[in-house]
Amino acid sequence: MPAALRLLDPVLDPVRDRLCARLLPGRLVELSGPTEGGGGTARTSTALAVLRHAQANGETTAWIQPRDGTLFAPDLQEAGLDLEALVVVHVGTTPLLHGLCKAAELLLRSGALGLVVVDLTAIAELGGETRSTATTALAAWLGRMQGLARQHDSRVLLLTEKPTHADSLGTLVSVRIESRRHREPHTPSGRAPGDFVVEHQVIKNKSGAPFDVVFDRYRSPDGLGH
Repeated sequence: MPAALRLLDPVLDPVRDRLCARLLPGRLVELSGPTEGGGGTARTSTALAVLRHAQANGETTAWIQPRDGTLFAPDLQEAGLDLEALVVVHVGTTPLLHGLCKAAELLLRSGALGLVVVDLTAIAELGGETRSTATTALAAWLGRMQGLARQHDSRVLLLTEKPTHADSLGTLVSVRIESRRHREPHTPSGRAPGDFVVEHQVIKNKSGAPFDVVFDRYRSPDGLGH
């Protein structure tokens, strides 16, 4: 989903909360989904909504992605992000997993970030011993990130690309969410058919408490309503 889609205020529900408000500090949260642009995935839009929520609460935020990542500054500004309060890190080192996780560790260790987003969608499936080594390395990185997040009261969002039935990144992931979008049909209330609704499916929840969140509604750019 293009970042330029405008996030609208959803209808308030006395039972359910906004997703952004339910992602507590000190936890690792995985936002997963199939290939972006297919199957109605709204992973990136959800991550940007969480970023905007953090910035609205006065927190400095960071987004870590591969050197050729898809994050585009004009889209972020159009989506309501404060670019002055956002640190963007482009990683071009090899192996890529090490570079992305090391950047996250250094930023979290500074204690200056309230939210760090790590784009792991470019990490390809590995086979044989290489996969085993990468899995072991990732578990160690997640342990460091979680420890630093707890120490500095920070949030960590990990973006992954995988089918719904696939396992989460690891046991240290507290919550895994898959966000999907669909066009909202024209309704008597006057909602434009160009509006999108993004619903959040909670696939994993280790908190032990109910995790029921309201949907987010977006408005498409002018000219794309039909």
